[in-house]
Order: sequence, then C-alpha cells, then structure tokens
Amino acid sequence: MVVFSNQRLGASAEYLVSNEVALEMLRATAAQAHPVAAARWEHELVRWLERRAADNLGLATLDVGEIAWTPEHFEAQRAFLLAAIARAAEGSEHGLAFDRWRRLIEAHPRDSVQVGRRWNWSTTA
Repeated sequence: MVVFSNQRLGASAEYLVSNEVALEMLRATAAQAHPVAAARWEHELVRWLERRAADNLGLATLDVGEIAWTPEHFEAQRAFLLAAIARAAEGSEHGLAFDRWRRLIEAHPRDSVQVGRRWNWSTTA
C-alpha cells in the first residue's frame, strides 16, 4: 500500500492506495508530462515520477513536499503537474485517486516551498 500525503497540511491530508494503483498513477502522469516538458524542472519531474514508479519498494509514501518545487516558479510548476495529472486521469478507472492526489497538490501552501530543495533520487525514498 502507498500513502499519498501532504504532511504540511496534517494527517487528514493523506490517502491510501494499492501499489498497483500508485504505480499506474505515477507512470500515467509521467507519460502525460513527458511530451510537453520543456523546462529543466519539468524534465526532472518526469524522471523523478518514473524512478518512483520503477522502484516498487520505494513507494511506501509519496508526499507533495518531496517534489523539488522552486519558490520563484512554484505556480507554473504546480500548474504543469496538475495538468499532467488531469490528462492522466481522463478515462482512467482510478479517476478518484487522481482527483484526491490533485487536491493534495492544489492545497500545497506556497510558503512551504524551500529555496534549494533537491530531488531525492534514492531508490529507497
């Protein structure tokens, strides 16, 4: 099981899905983001999503705060990810799970974005 969360919002901002659903969500989101990725951060996001999906054991939790947002581009970065999630959700049997993940990302407070946040590329993240 995988917990999608936004620790910044507290324990009520999390939900649990099966590994299979989580993997499909990550892969589908990466697949939708890949063809439209232009900025370096967008390409890094695609690789990060793919890596998280490739490592089944590293998917115990996936928190919105793990994403390497940058303060100066946060709104554009969030819009990019939300658009990819929306495209991935279209026609998916896991639309509710995508919607709940989308809401966690939409609610992420801009003031929690840290300067210098780096991607965690560890396969045991």
